[in-house]
Amino acid sequence: MSSPPQHPHNAPASPQPSPWEDSNRRAFRASLLMYIYKIRLTIHNHNNSHSPHDVLESLKYLEPPAYSTSSTNLTVNLVLATLRSDDISWTEALHLHIPNLQIIRYISDSPSSEYHPPVPNKGREALIYHTYFSTFYTHLPDISILIHAHESPWHADLALFTSMFFTLSHLSLPHVLERGYANLRASWHNACPDWINTTKTYEESWKQEEPFMAQAFAENFAPWGVGYVPEILAGPCCSQFAVSREAVLARPREQYEHHARWLVESEWSDYIVGRTWEHMFQFLFKGEGADCPVEWKVLCRMYGVCFGGAGQFAEWEKLGREREDLWDGMGFWSNLGFWAELKDPGKVQRARGRVQEIERLMAKMMGEALKRGRDEKVRAEGVGDVFTW
Repeated sequence: MSSPPQHPHNAPASPQPSPWEDSNRRAFRASLLMYIYKIRLTIHNHNNSHSPHDVLESLKYLEPPAYSTSSTNLTVNLVLATLRSDDISWTEALHLHIPNLQIIRYISDSPSSEYHPPVPNKGREALIYHTYFSTFYTHLPDISILIHAHESPWHADLALFTSMFFTLSHLSLPHVLERGYANLRASWHNACPDWINTTKTYEESWKQEEPFMAQAFAENFAPWGVGYVPEILAGPCCSQFAVSREAVLARPREQYEHHARWLVESEWSDYIVGRTWEHMFQFLFKGEGADCPVEWKVLCRMYGVCFGGAGQFAEWEKLGREREDLWDGMGFWSNLGFWAELKDPGKVQRARGRVQEIERLMAKMMGEALKRGRDEKVRAEGVGDVFTW
């Protein structure tokens, strides 16, 4: 005999998902949405293979300008301050652009490597640089270029495609010889014309190394006859520069050994001693507290990136900042872009359109700047003294 039908109100309740199952479902839905979003971006990028961004990026692969024929005979050491984990394979292709190039890799955390500082992980790149100057003092090349390991560091100039490969492949070696010492960065941001004031106290300064600068300068230079501390120390960041043999030999080898010992023996933190030296290299090689060439001029003379004057360079910089702000707003640097578009797709679409418009303008300006830079007269007569406005 069959059981009587149950009344709907008496039917057994459906089993409820556990919190664990509910969490998994939400995670699955989020993952699925993210997957769809990334597929959509891939299709979008494929359909826009000749986007303004691609056109702008392609310009950095153009051949650099031809500098004087004498530059092909110059010997160059590229000195890299690295860690064991750093990938420096990008430097190999520089041999195609810099004749007579020798790559010398110092490894800070590998005492058994051929080139290493006297103690590991102390003094940042400064200890490696001074170790190099003292070690190679009697057999220096015409030009030494001293840099960090990374091809795209945050501090590389936007006008140089934020690329150390572009920077070095376009570097005018004759200009380096002319100046003796040349910072590889052009930007005045957090640098010029008066970034470090050596009279500031701990209470007056928000820059961590600034209150240490007067003591650091005196301890490094007073033993070598410098009886004063410059009030202002200024120059583009961030301890990447080229220097001639003559500029290095203008100081005795013992001075570089003294600077290295100071870095090793200082009780200050690795960060502070490294940062203090970032602001003193221009004094070491030029005897001047400030080294601030005009940005648009030095970009033209030293790299062949010749904007049509200060006004056009300012416009380039303004466009670059606006693009950066739009990227941030779209979550370009993270997965936040997905959520930003989900929340307000129209806003993100408008931002993408404006970024394309900006990059179209930037590509046009950069193309013209590189074309001007191929003309030696523009690089020389059209720019004049890089230190005067």
